[in-house]
Amino acid sequence: MQAINAIRGMNDLLPADTPLWRHVERTARAVLDSYGYAEIRTPVLERTELFRRSIGEVTDIVEKEMYTFSDHNGESLTLRPECTASCARALIEHGMLRNQGQRLWYLGPMFRHERPQRGRYRQFYQIGAEAYGYPNPEIDAELILVAARIWGALGLDGMRLELNSLGTRSEQAAYRERLVEYLRDHREALDEDCRRRLESNPLRVLDSKNPDL
Repeated sequence: MQAINAIRGMNDLLPADTPLWRHVERTARAVLDSYGYAEIRTPVLERTELFRRSIGEVTDIVEKEMYTFSDHNGESLTLRPECTASCARALIEHGMLRNQGQRLWYLGPMFRHERPQRGRYRQFYQIGAEAYGYPNPEIDAELILVAARIWGALGLDGMRLELNSLGTRSEQAAYRERLVEYLRDHREALDEDCRRRLESNPLRVLDSKNPDL
């Protein structure tokens, strides 16, 4: 009789490894709690439409990587590929954004149907923090500091923090225009997915894994 093994890319956490996992979780929890972030636990399954709206229809995650199926009632459900959308859904559903800010953190499994390789799995675990209702950029600096504090508390050496920005809306529009112009001049080098995205969401062409681009 053939043995039944774990699904590829979805690994067991054995007793020899779980103490290290608990140490990382306890350390992150202590830092996040000290900054006033409250833990939220959302369902592993959500309606597929939640991720289509929040992540975008024309993305690799939605088009190729989500574990999506229909339940017995014919409703389309998806194993969460990330938790930001679930957090926002929960806050809106429970009326927690009415004239107040919310600092949240979460911990749990996420699922993406990617090609399994070292450091990338189909079921992976993520610790994340979200802040809602704070209009000033200081909250971004706080989140960056929280991440750096967690690294320090874990004793991680050789870490380098790199910051990036999407720019202002006008700068984004100008960049998008120049990108579309460039890609149209090189349309013959684009694969079918990139040609479709060129018209609907050209920035997603930059996510292409096509080595010829």
